Amino acid sequence: MPEGYELIEEGLAKMIYPKAENSVFYNPVQVQNRDLSVLMLSMYAERRAKRRGVKSKKKEILRQAREAGAKINDADVQAQLEEYAKSVNWRERVRDQSGTADGIRVLDALAASGLRSVRYWKEIPGIRQVVINDLEEVAVQLAKENIAFNGLNDVLIDETRDNADADSATGIHVQCGDATHVMYTARRQPGLLKHTPAQMQQRDQFDVIDLDPYGSAAPFIDGAVQAVVNGGMLAVTCTDMAALGGSHPETCYGRYGSIPIPRAKYLQELALRILLYSLSTAAAKYGRTIKPILSVGMNFYVRVFVEVWDDKAGVISRSLDHGSVYQSTRCPSFHIVPHGQNANKNKHVFQPARAPPVPSCEETGGPFKVAGPIWLASLHDYDVIDEAVARLELPDGGTVHPLHRKTAIHGLLTVCGEELSDVPLYYTLPDLAHTLRCPCPPANVFKAALANAGYRMSAYHKEPNALKTDAPNSVIWDVMRAWCKDHPPKKEGKKSKKKQMKKQKLRDAKIGGDNADGGEEGIPGNTSEALKSAGDLILATEPKIFVDFTIPQGLDKKKKAQRFPMNPEKNWGPKPRATNKRKALKESSEAPAPQKEARSGGD
Repeated sequence: MPEGYELIEEGLAKMIYPKAENSVFYNPVQVQNRDLSVLMLSMYAERRAKRRGVKSKKKEILRQAREAGAKINDADVQAQLEEYAKSVNWRERVRDQSGTADGIRVLDALAASGLRSVRYWKEIPGIRQVVINDLEEVAVQLAKENIAFNGLNDVLIDETRDNADADSATGIHVQCGDATHVMYTARRQPGLLKHTPAQMQQRDQFDVIDLDPYGSAAPFIDGAVQAVVNGGMLAVTCTDMAALGGSHPETCYGRYGSIPIPRAKYLQELALRILLYSLSTAAAKYGRTIKPILSVGMNFYVRVFVEVWDDKAGVISRSLDHGSVYQSTRCPSFHIVPHGQNANKNKHVFQPARAPPVPSCEETGGPFKVAGPIWLASLHDYDVIDEAVARLELPDGGTVHPLHRKTAIHGLLTVCGEELSDVPLYYTLPDLAHTLRCPCPPANVFKAALANAGYRMSAYHKEPNALKTDAPNSVIWDVMRAWCKDHPPKKEGKKSKKKQMKKQKLRDAKIGGDNADGGEEGIPGNTSEALKSAGDLILATEPKIFVDFTIPQGLDKKKKAQRFPMNPEKNWGPKPRATNKRKALKESSEAPAPQKEARSGGD
């Protein structure tokens, strides 16, 4: 161990890390990020092998049918393909592809120490090549030291090889380069012939691109959606939650082309949907669509895994998956409005969607503030999640090496698998109760009322108090009105009401919601209505549905999992950005020479 360094062990990888300085970014919080990535990339390699195997088998079946002069029946062909897919052990098939031309090629675009890349190479079967890239020379140097420290010098690809030769090689390729430039020069489909000098300079697309920057991934998204193969995977992390979460909406708009809602209770999910919208629109420019495999909020950041497909027909219908949020300024009520609608489902004629169903909040008369655009379709591929949960319940966690954060990931994916796929955003029970100044109803009691009324509901993986449901705002408030009959709200004095209304008017003024006479839009100024709180206005209406709080049998039956674990240690959160300076280490024959250090990567 070089003097001035400490040993970090993670999965099957080891890393030497300068312990006396903040020159290369490393945060132990990201262990869960890397563990999850190892699992998701391992499963992607198997899906890719299965898709290729089934496609090859289909060609074989059709060829044999033509040679035999037999009539081709699509249903019979599909049945044979399904039987074939079940008969093959795709995990073993992928293991056999490790280090071969059929293996996957991964770009760790902002690699920092290279720890993530080393884990990918050692822990994911079916890897052909990992490209470790970083802008800072010292990060590249440290990555090379860590490759040597892990005994991988024999798979290190010679940097002097030309692009075409390096792309086809097997092993680990370490390079110093600007991530956006690397991706913009890697847009050639694998297998295409190179005839001209310009084509020779272009590099092959990657099967997987991992973007894990310190902060926002926005500057790298356009290059990434072009540099990944058809059906390839993007793994994207964003830690700029101040922008995505609404504290700086103007920054979010500049980076992602979308406006969040400050202090929205559903900001965690909104952040994910803003990121997915940005990925979707970037891909659509090039006739490509995204398919979210897993989209999660973890700790202080969001992480998404999406497949990118060439699909010009899918781009045409993308307006149905994008939309805006209309949030009441006086209560938690909101409406989701897609940007497009299909005027003729048989012909797929798309046209702009209509405005929100009401001009102002039905419950309080307050104006709406608008957020978005956001991604409205599903956040996950539930088949993949179910398979991942099943693997994590195996002794080895379904991976080459047991994952350090296996229990936490199992709980996270279990909740993701329970989420409603067609319901964007959520309410929180404390927020509903706070609006009415009443005691918060127990979650199972509230869910029972919705279930008895014929509606679906689920949790959300990042917020323990979240309630995703397909029930409309009116039903949500009818349940709360019925709850308040047995659990009366606290009475509010006149002075308190005036104080609350003053605060409300100031908030509305910031978003342009106040009109000329000083009252809220839709509520006359200086009248008794203007002095009524949101709770008073909501409770002034009688419930329109019968509310039954009887808890149905099996309502709370859940899979055993650690759904919302506590942080494993104190100060579990963001770390300072790397200083980009390297202090002189004590002279030692084993200590590396001081150089400029990395600050871009997220490891």
